[in-house]
Amino acid sequence: KRDKANAEAEAQYQARLAERARLAYVEPKDYWSVEELAQYNGTNDDENGPILFAANGLVFNVWKGRNFYGPGCEYHIFAGRDATRLLAKSKLEEETEEEKSKPLNVAEKAALAGWMYTFESKYEVVGKLEGFDPKETSF
Repeated sequence: KRDKANAEAEAQYQARLAERARLAYVEPKDYWSVEELAQYNGTNDDENGPILFAANGLVFNVWKGRNFYGPGCEYHIFAGRDATRLLAKSKLEEETEEEKSKPLNVAEKAALAGWMYTFESKYEVVGKLEGFDPKETSF
């Protein structure tokens, strides 16, 4: 009896997960502009829709991490934008103009590489960021 209940609960969970994935789906494309990303910051009255951000030139659909990247959540600042520099610097607030003018150092590039490992293993890549210069983050 318990095995049947567990199987039913698992089936219900998988069905809910599949529906969430369907609602948060976004058609992958070759390149995304910064303006297009901004439309997917999780605040468009769609609590089940996609949340996108770019990191190191790749665009991720991070809907599975809505509890991190959704409105009011700890990492919402990354949603709907190129989050590369904020991730590299482990910053949760905007950079100053002076900070933006300085290139990333080796430690920051290494921190970004760690983030990228996590994102690439957890989230779907839905394209590349238009105009991204990989020289900014390469070692």
